[in-house]
Amino acid sequence: MNEDKNNQHGSSPIKKVQTSGWRRMASKKWIFPAAYMGIAAIILAGVMWYQNSKDFSFTKETPNAAPQSVEPDSGAARTAQLPEEQKAVPVNGDAPFVWPAKSEANTHKVMSFFDDAADKKEKEAALIKFDNSYWPNTGISIAAKDKKSFEVTAALDGKVTKAERDPMLGYQVEVKHDNGMSTVYASLDEMNVKAGDQLKQGAVVGMAGRNVFEKDLGIHLHFEVHKDGHAVAPDQYLPPTQSAASAK
Repeated sequence: MNEDKNNQHGSSPIKKVQTSGWRRMASKKWIFPAAYMGIAAIILAGVMWYQNSKDFSFTKETPNAAPQSVEPDSGAARTAQLPEEQKAVPVNGDAPFVWPAKSEANTHKVMSFFDDAADKKEKEAALIKFDNSYWPNTGISIAAKDKKSFEVTAALDGKVTKAERDPMLGYQVEVKHDNGMSTVYASLDEMNVKAGDQLKQGAVVGMAGRNVFEKDLGIHLHFEVHKDGHAVAPDQYLPPTQSAASAK
């Protein structure tokens, strides 16, 4: 009688096992390939972010301040295209700059500013080779003829707005001047100033040294001039004797 009663209510001695949501998902064949693709997408996005975050610019005031690398073309570097804010802009008048090194150091220019309007040979000579790529020089490079370190000096009166060490570029100092002008002194082995200091023209900023980015130049000073936030050719402000020296 009891057995007939159970059959009437549709009961069964075999009870259904309730599986968890995770186990039900894992039983589906598509779940593991989908998870693998999701993880791969995250890793790829991380790699792309790291590559895009590499910045070897000496000044990082704007997101586009880093010069673009240029691949060699048949043994010669192709024309490098700088962002608009990095191209030389016309300026009026001559600022009374002085050569940014002690006169007794007997220094000279060893690499010029990359000028997109220059001829092919001059542009190739103003490219920095690093990590199998070529980077336009956003300033000029100055070295002593005896290849030793020398005292780097302020080209103009101004206030130090940045004084820090970069693992790729060495110690670097930025000085703000009047009329929207600023100068950058990089590849320093040591600094004699700190942010907030007021400098007189000719004051010692630090000592020239080496850096990883421009290692082929040895001991030198990387010097930049900015007008209204744009990198411009330093030669138009510096004394003609040194600035016109041939790069070697």
